[in-house]
Order: sequence, then C-alpha cells, then structure tokens
Amino acid sequence: MTNERPLSQPSIETTTRPESMEKPKFTLDIDPIYEGFQAVEVTKIDDSKPWKPALEVKVTKSDGTAAEGVDAEHAIYTFKDAKDNTLSVSIATAGHIDDLHIHAKEPGSQFEQTSLTELMQDISKHLPEDVMERKGISTFDMQMGKHMGMEGIASMDELMEEGTLTSHDIATVRMEQNRVYELNKSGSMEDKNAYIESFRASHPESKIQFQLVRDTVVVPVVDSPKRPTTKLFMMMGPDANDKPSMYTIAPGRDMPRHPNPDQHTDRDGKFDEATFKQSAEAWFDTVMLTGK
Repeated sequence: MTNERPLSQPSIETTTRPESMEKPKFTLDIDPIYEGFQAVEVTKIDDSKPWKPALEVKVTKSDGTAAEGVDAEHAIYTFKDAKDNTLSVSIATAGHIDDLHIHAKEPGSQFEQTSLTELMQDISKHLPEDVMERKGISTFDMQMGKHMGMEGIASMDELMEEGTLTSHDIATVRMEQNRVYELNKSGSMEDKNAYIESFRASHPESKIQFQLVRDTVVVPVVDSPKRPTTKLFMMMGPDANDKPSMYTIAPGRDMPRHPNPDQHTDRDGKFDEATFKQSAEAWFDTVMLTGK
C-alpha cells in the first residue's frame, strides 16, 4: 500500500519532446474486437470478496452489437516494455474510465480527449520507466506536455489563497471530520444521505458542502469550476493474477484514494485502518469541484 500524499507535494515529472519526435516508451496492443466500444455494463460481481470485483460485463461494441458474459478482466489495452513485461487495462476498467472521466457521468475530472485509444497511445509515451516494477497499489501523475482536460479536485489551502474559500468555511467543515470518518468507515447509505442533508440545512452559508461520490463515499465539495491541467493521474495495482494492471486514470495531479473501506481491504479480507485513515485525512485537505 502507498501512503497518501498532500496535493501540494511535487509530482512525478517526465521529460517531453516535441510531438513529432516523441516515441512511445512502451508498445501498446489493442483488442480490435472491443476497441471503440459504446458502453460497458457490469453484469456479474463476486459477492464473496469484500470489494465485490466485477466478474462479467456486457459490452456494446462500436457497431452496436452486444457481447454478453465477457470476462471483466479481459485486456482491451496492454502496454509492453522492451523486456515483454506488461501492464493491462481491463475492459471493466476501460468502461469505468469512459463513463466517469470521458463522458463525466459523475462529479470528477474530465478528459479533453474523447478517444480512449488515443488517450492510451498518449500514455504510452509518458509512463514512468519503472512502472512495471511497482508492487502493490501505486498512484502517481505524469506531465503530458499538453492540455489534458479539466481537473475536478483542489486543495482547501489553494482555494483559500485564491479567495474562493474563507478560513471560517474550512474550520466549519473540519469540525465534521470525525463524523465523516465514521460514516465512510461503517455508515449506511441512509445515514450518509441524511448527514449530507443535515449539514446543508445547518450550514447553508458554507461554501464547502458534502456529497456522496461513486455511490459510497462522503467527500467535501465546492461549487467552483474545474481547472485546466496538463497532468494525468494514474492508479495501478495487481490484477486477479497478480500482474500489473491499470485501475483508473483522470486528468490532473496525484490524488488520494477515496476513504472507501473496499479500497483498503486486501484479498484476504483484512481491512487496513492505517491507510484508510490516511485517505480520510487527505480528503479533508482536498475537495471535489462541482462547478461548470
């Protein structure tokens, strides 16, 4: 497991060259059957595991036909280095990225690029050289050298410095930290939704409110526009066969994992409270931007 890092910490930078001179550091294999898919829908999950991973998906292909019962771990994209080490992108992950960060069906960062294949080709030029050697779950960002989209997170400190937030806004919300910690750790959906409405009713003047994201996590949000970025964030870790796999990407800086217990529970069902606490604390220095 990796430690959460503050948003202001320097990120991984990669040297870029003019586009015409750039050569991918990694080759990229693409499954032509599912490339350009219209939609990916999870149809079967593994209820025996705490994080309930997807087992099967339904893929609406580029021609509109549907493929059902597709293995959720099936690699639609595979990065390969000179030693034939691989980093895969599963069809389930590709669907997640397409839904959340290309078509922006939920709050968060949104890519300028609308082609997932072209986005993966860009990534192949900027992946860190040691990416195949990383163990466990790893998060980092890459300087892509061009506009990547709109970043949907910011630190409370930077929003205060620019005048969007006041010290009172931040102090009010931080008084809620312990309550939100417990809600995210073990609260029911009913409790979470009730808390969000209660806080809004009690503090209508607060520029920081709370919102449920990814259907499970209570995080602070600010009605402020997303910001342009030239960076790309990536989370990776082992797949079902302990091989390197992309978990998600988004435009912007390295961000803390959400304080979702499933993201801090290993395959044996052991909950890592230390990393959960780090995430929970990081998300009281970080907010999601919900403005247009």
